[in-house]
Amino acid sequence: MSARTVLMAAGLLAARGAAAGTPADYAVTFALDTPDAAASAWTVELTPDVHAWLQDAALRDLEVFNAAGQPVPFARLATPAERPRTQAVALPLLALPPVKAAGANDLRLVIERDAAGRLRRLDAGEQAAPASGGTRDWLLDASALAQPIERLELGWNAPATGVVARFRVEAGDDLQHWREVGSGSVLALALEQDGARLDKRDLALDAARAPYLRLQRLDDGPELNGLHVQAHTVERGPAAPARAWLEASHAATGPDAAAGSFDYILPAALAVEAARIELASDNALAPLTLAAGANGASAWRELARVTAFRLRLGDERVFNDEVAFGPGVPVRMLRLTPAVPLAAPPRLQLAWQPERFVFLAEGDGPYRLAAGSARARRADYPIEAALAGLRAKLGRDWQPPLASLGAAQESAGQTALTPPPAPIPWRRWLLWAVLVAGAAAVGGFALSLLRERR
Repeated sequence: MSARTVLMAAGLLAARGAAAGTPADYAVTFALDTPDAAASAWTVELTPDVHAWLQDAALRDLEVFNAAGQPVPFARLATPAERPRTQAVALPLLALPPVKAAGANDLRLVIERDAAGRLRRLDAGEQAAPASGGTRDWLLDASALAQPIERLELGWNAPATGVVARFRVEAGDDLQHWREVGSGSVLALALEQDGARLDKRDLALDAARAPYLRLQRLDDGPELNGLHVQAHTVERGPAAPARAWLEASHAATGPDAAAGSFDYILPAALAVEAARIELASDNALAPLTLAAGANGASAWRELARVTAFRLRLGDERVFNDEVAFGPGVPVRMLRLTPAVPLAAPPRLQLAWQPERFVFLAEGDGPYRLAAGSARARRADYPIEAALAGLRAKLGRDWQPPLASLGAAQESAGQTALTPPPAPIPWRRWLLWAVLVAGAAAVGGFALSLLRERR
């Protein structure tokens, strides 16, 4: 029996007693692009446009239909791997002597390694650096890292403040050929205003994976004594979707907000886990509090506090780092409250992990994802048990291919979002009828007694 047949049998067995829905039970449908006709199952990644139509907190008002309008087995995809794991590793750092411009990309190096294969000593064979100039280039040994590097975190012993330094990061495999993988500025400034401190020590990389990195300082500022570097990697499981960023729209501030606050709204309630806050003007600084709330709610839950800044250094702008607060309850309304007045609302972006579902390719395509209903709820399908059979043949980390979503098309529209009328309380009415009939019988019996006595 083929794997596809096993999947279909499992899906049909689960749905045997379930009531079949139709696309007309839902507000909108989204076309699903499934180019591989031989695939037995597909993954669907929900977008904010899909979430905007959902009415059920458990996301059960979602269903996939085939070309004949019949529902197919469909369920939330359980991620076999845990959430993405981050790792910070200190990289061995070797200072490079200054190199002439003509030979900047043609280093003649003498390398000595330890028993583990890591760099221990490096000689460039060039003249020593002038005492006044300081070290401007460093070689980083990243050969021990198996995961790509997403960012470098710089640290130094002195000076403690008054630091603004620009860097470029290059990656290479053979110490001769280099490619740029990131650039940016780091800073450490102490300001008199409210005792605020601007601190940015990260350099974002383009998921660099190379045994060697070259860190080059581009400005002529004071030397950073005791420079050390940590590499931050993120390990994601095969089914873990990449984190997505979504810009929040500025909305009218509610009456319960403090003066100077700014309210924002997302297209749907999403479980956000990090934020980027960008001030509207250059050379600006503001301590901010980010809070989350629900529609019509006066209570706001604090998510994070951050000192936001936007500095202009020549042709480059330097912003504060993103702030992470971990996944939580889905939110739609957000509020930024600055400690100092701001002339314009800051730009607010939120990071979230898209939900993933899987459906079996039962029947002929094209397939459609139906979303949004106050009444319809899909049946429960044991899809994970069926996928386990496929993983036994195709590998433990195998996952169904991703089907892309098209634009929303109206199906039943707002009619599907109208809650059903409240059921008639027959039991309550029957109870009242019995009570009224009993009272009438007692009254009639009392009247008959009075007549007999007269």
